Amino acid sequence: MKAGVIGTNWGRVHVQGLRKAGCDVIAMMAHDADIVAKIAMEEGIPTHGTDLSVFQDCDVVAIATPTASHLNYLEALQDKIILCEKPLGLTPDNQARFLALNAKRSYVSFPFPFLDSAKQLQQLINSGDFGELLRITVVAGVNLPYPKTPVEWFMEDMIHPISLLTHLFGDMQFLDARQGSGCNISAQMQCQHALVDLLLCPWPKPGLHFDITLIGSKNAYQLRGGFRPDRQWWMEPLMIDDVAQGNDQAAEDAIWIRANHRVANALIAHQKGEINDQQAMELGLFPLQRALAMEQSLLPLWQALAQYDQSPTLAGNMVWQTA
Repeated sequence: MKAGVIGTNWGRVHVQGLRKAGCDVIAMMAHDADIVAKIAMEEGIPTHGTDLSVFQDCDVVAIATPTASHLNYLEALQDKIILCEKPLGLTPDNQARFLALNAKRSYVSFPFPFLDSAKQLQQLINSGDFGELLRITVVAGVNLPYPKTPVEWFMEDMIHPISLLTHLFGDMQFLDARQGSGCNISAQMQCQHALVDLLLCPWPKPGLHFDITLIGSKNAYQLRGGFRPDRQWWMEPLMIDDVAQGNDQAAEDAIWIRANHRVANALIAHQKGEINDQQAMELGLFPLQRALAMEQSLLPLWQALAQYDQSPTLAGNMVWQTA
């Protein structure tokens, strides 16, 4: 298959992933002609430009651009196999346009279910070790160097653990949400018969932090990890009833990059008929409609938090510096 990529930053991860999946990456697009020419040359991509015509001969296109641009690209590329970055960017204002998409071969890249620790969780739950789901708590700490509204911060960062929970336990229903100062948000959802507490807050150190606790009738699991500029992506060993299982997934293992590559590999294998729909879903692949349903479940969040200040803010209001 011939593939193209939109975006010159995270898009380079998709270039690697598509190549590892057996694709010939022949085109790259971005809005800055000089930058896309430079990156395309470094990546050995023969065709580049600033409009979608560069993808004329592509079977697959990966969209690795800011969230607000996703819908326009999805609408314009419905004749292609698409792998779009998350979140899709569903809001009350654009919901009708998203639901009108006829993108049967479009998928959304959610790497969390493809992490080794997530696979370990899935095996334990499927084995019966976990028992009945009783409660879930998620803390997402964020300190990143660009402004977003509090609701946007929630959607951008909480979507990572939500994708894992949806993969493991199925759909969730929104119950309530409240907001403190800045991007301090507390939301509650229901999954099966269990309550799910989602807590987003500014984090004192630059990067992202995730702390996921799953409480079952037989066991309790805890998964921690995140991103730091000095540590890259990392995951602590899975905790089962407060006992660590195995070793850290360290930065040098490039765990997040590897998980992204696994998404691309699953997508291409599915499109080639090497795995069926059920197998693709069990791996953690999210077709567009499944990803849309997940974001639709969070649409009430926008209305629930409309009474609070939604001015764009830096998460943590801190200067983000790296060496």
